[in-house]
Amino acid sequence: MSTPQELKFIVEKLVQAPFSKTWSVIQIHDEIPEQMLLQTLLDVLQYTNEQDALSPFKKVDYREVNDELLYKIIDFLKMLKFKEIEDPLDWMDLGQNRQKLLKALYFLLSDLPSHKKRAYLAIFLSVPPVPVDFAHDDVIVQLGKEIENMQEQFKQSHKYLESIKDSGLNAGTLKREIQQMEEEKHQVIAKIQRLKKKVEHMAKKDQWLEGAKNLRLQQSKEMDLLERLREQRLQLQESDKRAQKVSELLKEVKHIVSSSTPESLFTKIEEENKMNRFLALETLPKRREAMVNKIKDLTFILSEPAMSEKDLAKIETEIANLNKSSAALAEEKMKQSASGDANLALFRQQAAIISRKKESTLDVLNRTTEELKKVQEEAQSKRDTIGQKMLKGDDFKRYVSELRGKSTLYKRKKAELSGLMVENGILSRTVDILKQQHDELKAKLGNLEQEQGIAGFHDAQETLEFVSEKKSQIDQEKGATLEQVSKIVEQLMETINQKKNLLAPVIAELRTLRQQHQDLETAYGEKKRQYDAAVLGMDSDMQQLEEQVKNLSSEIYQNQTKYHLLNTLLKQIEIHQDRVMGEMKAYIGGDEMTELVQKTRGFKTYRDLYTKKTLELEHMALKLRETQKMVKEKHEPNMKQIQMFKGLSKLLKLKVEQNQKIISGETDDKVIVTHDRLVLV
Repeated sequence: MSTPQELKFIVEKLVQAPFSKTWSVIQIHDEIPEQMLLQTLLDVLQYTNEQDALSPFKKVDYREVNDELLYKIIDFLKMLKFKEIEDPLDWMDLGQNRQKLLKALYFLLSDLPSHKKRAYLAIFLSVPPVPVDFAHDDVIVQLGKEIENMQEQFKQSHKYLESIKDSGLNAGTLKREIQQMEEEKHQVIAKIQRLKKKVEHMAKKDQWLEGAKNLRLQQSKEMDLLERLREQRLQLQESDKRAQKVSELLKEVKHIVSSSTPESLFTKIEEENKMNRFLALETLPKRREAMVNKIKDLTFILSEPAMSEKDLAKIETEIANLNKSSAALAEEKMKQSASGDANLALFRQQAAIISRKKESTLDVLNRTTEELKKVQEEAQSKRDTIGQKMLKGDDFKRYVSELRGKSTLYKRKKAELSGLMVENGILSRTVDILKQQHDELKAKLGNLEQEQGIAGFHDAQETLEFVSEKKSQIDQEKGATLEQVSKIVEQLMETINQKKNLLAPVIAELRTLRQQHQDLETAYGEKKRQYDAAVLGMDSDMQQLEEQVKNLSSEIYQNQTKYHLLNTLLKQIEIHQDRVMGEMKAYIGGDEMTELVQKTRGFKTYRDLYTKKTLELEHMALKLRETQKMVKEKHEPNMKQIQMFKGLSKLLKLKVEQNQKIISGETDDKVIVTHDRLVLV
């Protein structure tokens, strides 16, 4: 019997795509016929096994379901680890059994992605059936081995695919990464081209490139050497640890040898040998067996599908039954042991006590060993942190004084570093501000040059400087003389002086405008602060007013709703009151208008009308009861009479047929004339 939770789960899953069934729990439990549930089961099976091109569930109508298809459905459910199927023959009525259909639907919908994955894997991992007569054929055996090899390859490929899916990488991410790498590649190529253009005219270019190559090689060698040095240091630390452990063990052995006799050493070795033998022969095999069983249980649990609450309840019931049976067997065993030899029972009890003591002692030994290991590891870590040797006396004091001096130096350097970092931040900000001001002044200077009719002077000056630099390089390459250079410089200086004379009034005006700009910027900043403060205050007031308006609007709406509701109730009460007063006037009488209304509607009061109708209905019910009683009394004789009339009609039909045959000459029987008699009872 399906639980309400299972039915609710089925309904929630069927509402979703691709099924889109808008059913309720009551409908799926009682109203929906089994044929529709069977069709839904076929749709779910088709969706689960949609990756199989030869799936027998593709576009199957419930009217096409036969025994062969039912066998395929049952085999498919068993392949998906459906535990309810113990005997397939019991499930051959799946199409007509509502509860079995609901159980199958709940199982399929409970873990649909896992079932789809298992169905997909079954397409490639299932072994094709081979008749016994051909199982030992060489070709069949070879094909079977090839199938096994291909299935192993498929398993590896599928595991690799799943690992890629779990890693979170998809096609879109890979495309974006490839596109980003392509862009970085183009940027690097462009940067290399720019660098090549820069170094084309550099003197001794090949020597510089060779030096850069050697530098990279030396840096890579340095990194390799540092890595090897780190590895060797780690190996040295491990060797020191091993040497320290061996030295400590040697000290312990020397101490034992110096403070004990050969007999005591031999006795101690025998005890250790017994303990190790006990651990190797009794304790360790038990632990190994327990770990193996645990691994088997975990493997079995992982291979099983997800369990429902019903499965867990069933398992808990089985566990409770097994506990009861084990307790009963233990009691029976105790009774049998009590009825046996008393001395043997005593020895068994002592042996059990000794075994328990051994187990408890072994547990204590294990805990002590683990604690000893932890303490040794902590001691070793402390030794590693403080060094191989412990400082004592004057050495320790000297070490403390050096440490204090280093701490003081560290604090002073740290304070200096903090100051330098602050100063660096201030200077960086100053540089950014100066750059920004330089750009602004350059733009203003360009505008002033355009207004004064000397546009392009600054650019011309930069161009002249660039030309002069280029000219000097060319002159150096061609071996220009000093006189030519001096003449060019004189000409350039004359040009620069002329341009400066032209720009002198513009620069003076620019300084005045710059001062005015600073004053206006200061005034603007002050007004801006006042404006921001006023806007902030107005926004705060506006927000409070909006909140008040919102609250008052809500209160008005609520009051209007209450008013209309009370007004409607009041009108209903007035109507009821008018009807009550009219009924009272009609009952008392004496009002001509009321009597006229009574004559028009045909009754005095509604009370009289309802009383009259009640009496009529009671009288009618009495008549119907009498009629029912009479029908029940005459039912059986009337049924007998109907049967007799049916027999008579049949007899007459036979006689008519016989007479027609005699008249037509189709029979050779003798004609016997009889008289029909009708007997009425």
